[in-house]
Amino acid sequence: MKSEKIYNAWKNQKRQIKVGGKLAEKVMNKVCLYEQKKKKTLLDMQLFIEVISAHPLAKAGLITIAAITGIVRVAFVVHILLFRY
Repeated sequence: MKSEKIYNAWKNQKRQIKVGGKLAEKVMNKVCLYEQKKKKTLLDMQLFIEVISAHPLAKAGLITIAAITGIVRVAFVVHILLFRY
């Protein structure tokens, strides 16, 4: 097929690109440096999720807060729709 010939020609052309022997080592060193320099956020979400997941009371508290927030938002929208017009 014509598309297969084009693909094979492209592959052969790309094979001829020479890459230095220490390219992978350089890239991995840059990745490690980047990870080390990355700033820690004030609230580490992974730690927060682990703490919430480990304690049933924390889960219940988080669900309660979310439910109250949802009810307040619905009440606010209803208030705006009923008393605004």
